[in-house]
Amino acid sequence: MLNKKNEQIHGITSCTTYENGNIKECKVNQPNIIQTNYGNLTPHFSRPDERKKDMKALSFYENGSIKSIALEERQKIETSIGTLTAEMITFHESGVIDSLFPTNGQIGFGWSLDDEAKITEKYDFQFPFGEFSARIIGLRFYESGQLSSLILWPGEIVKIETPVGTIPVRIGFKLYENGALQSVEPAHPIILETPIGAVTAFDYTALGMDADFNSITFDEHGNLSTLMTNSDFVIKNINNGQRETVFQQLRLDMLSDNYLKVPTAVHFKGDQVTFNSSDNNATFTTNENKFLILYDGNYLDGACSPSDCSECVGC
Repeated sequence: MLNKKNEQIHGITSCTTYENGNIKECKVNQPNIIQTNYGNLTPHFSRPDERKKDMKALSFYENGSIKSIALEERQKIETSIGTLTAEMITFHESGVIDSLFPTNGQIGFGWSLDDEAKITEKYDFQFPFGEFSARIIGLRFYESGQLSSLILWPGEIVKIETPVGTIPVRIGFKLYENGALQSVEPAHPIILETPIGAVTAFDYTALGMDADFNSITFDEHGNLSTLMTNSDFVIKNINNGQRETVFQQLRLDMLSDNYLKVPTAVHFKGDQVTFNSSDNNATFTTNENKFLILYDGNYLDGACSPSDCSECVGC
């Protein structure tokens, strides 16, 4: 079968197609060479084993451009932040790398996360906001080729210099296209000074597979713009004495059948602060209101402040 560039895909064992007949995704059992901006790449074709089950080898955009490729063997790839080993790559429609994964083992029966960790190497990274060595799950890139986000391996914690001080980071961080820090996911509750007072930032529900949406966010000028917190708030208007409350919402945990508190997002812009809980949005001005912050002790334990990170032994 041919793709848009009239390249013959050999050994297709199963595939789906778009309405125009172009391949959408496929599995193969023979070697193929896929030409990319990063060299010739060989998609996975060998028999399934305990680490690589019966996985999809290739996917394409509707116009025939390569969308993703699971590699037969790990290959060295040149990126804007250096040479990295890849076993799985996704692409923007332009052919520029969208995401890169150094390993691509399928965790499950016969192959554990610990098994995968043993073959996952550490990389040395150098950024304006910090240098560190860590295992990673993957990287995402803008279409310009600049790094968009870095996803840390489970359990990895690195220290990053942020506009509000040094923060120990888990899961990962996101950058603006100009390289400025956009957001980070703190490794444990962090006390931040904000326009409404000291707020503990943390999201215990944060997913470890995505570093694009994090608990602490900065605007392009380095100002704190959003944080996630396990806190409730009482807001009192200093002009009329009226009080309002913002509570964390509850959701049912499908695994334990227990109710869990959903962290509240707090947004700062100029003299306004907006509280965004799961079913309510409320905006207040900081110069007309006083804010009482009620920390949830379950998540406050072990909290630290970026101002004294060097003295902390929590991480």
